[in-house]
Amino acid sequence: MNTMNKLLIVLVLFAVLSACGNNKTQTKKYFRISSDIISAEEIIADTLVIKRPTALSILGGRPMVATKEDNSLVQLSNHFWLESPKVLLQDILRKWAQAHWQQVTTQVPQQQHHVLNTRILAFEKVQDQALVTLEFNLYDADNKLLYSEQFSQHQPLQEDGYKAFAKAIGQAIDTILNQLSEHMSHVIESTD
Repeated sequence: MNTMNKLLIVLVLFAVLSACGNNKTQTKKYFRISSDIISAEEIIADTLVIKRPTALSILGGRPMVATKEDNSLVQLSNHFWLESPKVLLQDILRKWAQAHWQQVTTQVPQQQHHVLNTRILAFEKVQDQALVTLEFNLYDADNKLLYSEQFSQHQPLQEDGYKAFAKAIGQAIDTILNQLSEHMSHVIESTD
């Protein structure tokens, strides 16, 4: 190799390394879901087991997703939930249940109890709205289905950005849990 080729290789390597060094580092942002739990007037004198929610694989991971015009789901940029929606929702459900039930656990106890299974059907951005669709199934200690209902809530985004999307998701969940509270009190009263 002659000196000219060596010099050319060094200049190309220097140019490539310089270009890599000038790129601005992109910071990934992670979001929580905030929820305003409303306490029940009467606490249900029983134990509720909150099972980890289930979800479709793309909704079960950490990416935020959006529905496109052709109804396909796409991952939104490099922005993720702090945990998967399943974990975030289980934590919110546990806080909600503690405001409505005498005892709340994630493990099945020996004493009398009810089990709440939740399935995430939608947890996404649709144009300028957040969409949450959740399915709830309540079972007694003998695994008899007492209640099954699906709730869906569209929450308008107050501004652009992922922070507004995360806030709208929390508001949609709050609305659904308020509806669930009303239904649950009637279901438990009718089974007593």
